[in-house]
Amino acid sequence: MKLSRRSRAATAAGLAITLGLTLGACGSNSGDAAAEGDGNITFSWWGSDPRHKANEAIMESFMAANEGITVKGDYSDFSGYWDKLATTTAGGDAPDVITMDEKYLQEYAGRGALADLSAMDGLDLSKFDDASLALGEFEDGLYGLSTGQNAYVVMINEDLFKQAGVEIPDDTTWTWDDYYKISAEISSKLDGVAGTDYGAQDVDLRVWLRQQGESLYNEEAGEVGYSNENVESWFQHLLDVRDVAKGPSAAEYTEGISGTFEAGAVPTNKAAMGWYWSNQLSALRTASGSNISMLRAPSDSGKAEDNGMYYKASMYWSVSAKASDPEAAATFVNYLANNEDAAKKMLVDRGVPVNPDMAEAIKPELSESDQTVVAFLDEIRPDMADAPKPSPVGAGGVQDVVKRYVSNVLFDTMTPEEATEQMTNEIAGMIKAG
Repeated sequence: MKLSRRSRAATAAGLAITLGLTLGACGSNSGDAAAEGDGNITFSWWGSDPRHKANEAIMESFMAANEGITVKGDYSDFSGYWDKLATTTAGGDAPDVITMDEKYLQEYAGRGALADLSAMDGLDLSKFDDASLALGEFEDGLYGLSTGQNAYVVMINEDLFKQAGVEIPDDTTWTWDDYYKISAEISSKLDGVAGTDYGAQDVDLRVWLRQQGESLYNEEAGEVGYSNENVESWFQHLLDVRDVAKGPSAAEYTEGISGTFEAGAVPTNKAAMGWYWSNQLSALRTASGSNISMLRAPSDSGKAEDNGMYYKASMYWSVSAKASDPEAAATFVNYLANNEDAAKKMLVDRGVPVNPDMAEAIKPELSESDQTVVAFLDEIRPDMADAPKPSPVGAGGVQDVVKRYVSNVLFDTMTPEEATEQMTNEIAGMIKAG
């Protein structure tokens, strides 16, 4: 699929982004500037130690095969990553090749911070189908290339279930009431273990709303896409996780969201269930040393087709609109997306590859954990609904807004009704300002 080149006018004063960055130039015609690069590029990502090691190996292999191009890695934890990216972008010193998330894709693209990948020479998009490319589009350009697909799931610690003498539920029929009861039973039987950790991010709200037939955003109108009563019910659900399901306290929630992945309740065997992306299975097994497996989300009806799940682009490869060497950056993204050696080093850490050739190439290399992820994603396919588009411009900081109001509700400083009204007004204002 070849998209038309996107053209933008530069803005002298720049544009203020919700994340706190100001951009001096818009435009995605970076492919035109490729001639003057010096071959030195930076590559940024977030994640756990296994991902760091894999990316370092990929960079070494790439540089060995591409004399004259040097790639320097730049990585951090998820929350610190976005603070740093906002700061470096504001200073005109963003990484050249950026690992991007759907929450921020349109935010950065809409502010002119990303290059139009479809206009870049040296990047072959022919193996990516229209549906996967559409997830990285903004207006008439392509600003993110999917690294792979995954799904948001319930991760369970089978060892803790066994210790508590609790049966693993049938995830094709379980309900939210089943979820609360199972969690409460485990909490009551195992000292120092919560039956479940919270699923309290914007993605959890998105799944909840999809179960109610609504969406977090109205993609056409560029505004919130839900009725307040369904967000109120989600906040009440979180109170039920705290009280009925005997989940973590409010203080434990705030401590958990401020810590590292490895310090989380599931990785440290302090919770028997938690909410994660499917590509995190291997990292969870490594961190916990336990038998971790995946389940579909519960639903009110107990029907799998009503659980609100969807395939998401795990992450995206993006290129800065101010890349120091756009041609070298495009060459590196092409390597990440289309090279078997790179695919075999990444495996399914960034989701199951969308490029079918890469998906086929990694099959003999997959560990038991990775095979489990691939098989699970295939198993749930009949029940998956269409994926939502990336979050609209202005919504990049919504996840932090959601976390703040969740904290207020869990600490009982706001009712679900109060939190919903104020959060909705705040999100709507962010999108309008975007």
